[in-house]
Amino acid sequence: MKKVGAWILKAIAGGVAALLALNAFCMLYYNVPVHYTNPDGSTEYKWESSSFYSKGTEGFAWGVTNNDGFNNLKDYTPGEKIDILLMGSSHMEGFNVAQDENAAAVLNELFAGEKYTYNIGTAGHTLLYCIKHLDAALDTYAPAGYVVIEAASVDFAAEDMEAVVNGTFADIPSHTGALITLLQKLPFLRLFYTKMFKDADAAAAEPAPALPQQSTGRDYRAELGPLLDMVAGSCREHGVQPVIVYDTDIRVDAQGRAYTTADEDRITDFAAVCDEKGIAFVDTRDSFIENYNSTYELPCGFSNTSPGAGHINRVGHRLFALDVYGAITGLEGR
Repeated sequence: MKKVGAWILKAIAGGVAALLALNAFCMLYYNVPVHYTNPDGSTEYKWESSSFYSKGTEGFAWGVTNNDGFNNLKDYTPGEKIDILLMGSSHMEGFNVAQDENAAAVLNELFAGEKYTYNIGTAGHTLLYCIKHLDAALDTYAPAGYVVIEAASVDFAAEDMEAVVNGTFADIPSHTGALITLLQKLPFLRLFYTKMFKDADAAAAEPAPALPQQSTGRDYRAELGPLLDMVAGSCREHGVQPVIVYDTDIRVDAQGRAYTTADEDRITDFAAVCDEKGIAFVDTRDSFIENYNSTYELPCGFSNTSPGAGHINRVGHRLFALDVYGAITGLEGR
């Protein structure tokens, strides 16, 4: 029995040592902060403030969230002047590129102190979630000139758009609590869960990319109207100009030519309704394709992932920022 007890103790000690070593490695390889429900309602949730993060699974990047729980180079001081509020998904969150290479940082570089961009881009925040939280975000950060909303898609189900307008669109839950928070603070367990369960579930649920096709059977412009009325009305009340920026991945065919699988009818409808409502609409596809044709650099994908797939890389962030810069200076007649 003593030998068995000693073997069990050695096995436990070995397991603990292995877990500590794996967590030490993941501190630099994959270390994502815990997120909590955002009390001011500007997003569904926000990350731990002033917290180190690292991502080596898609790109190689690390940094520290600011005191507000978002990915900005500067801390946030309530009441400080923000000229451009940047909202969006994990593309804008920018955890896959260096902190000084994400779209917000590049915009601040381009405006060179003339305008300050503050980034509240957050994983999971599609255009619908950004619109859901737009009013609260404008209340909280009070941008002086513009709110820029990134949209990786402009094609939504009618019932989802209606739910946003009616205030019934589903929340994104934050799983917190003493034990769950502790487990999330162990980087190896977080990575194991992400790879074995979260990514697998997402892959199983994700349909294969669709080829471009004609939009039939829907009056999409009529369905979009109330949703974009909501955007225009909120921005009018807060005295800001809304800018919606459409970004999508670029595919390359067997002949090396760049193309997208976007539904042209949907984009045309969306752009037309934006124009009706006074919302500036920016389509990054031309910039993405022109850049590929001249440099053969894709706006998405990293050296450790499939080319052209996944999140926006540093090239995509810079092109996105250049398009936004061009749109804003154009609106100002420069």
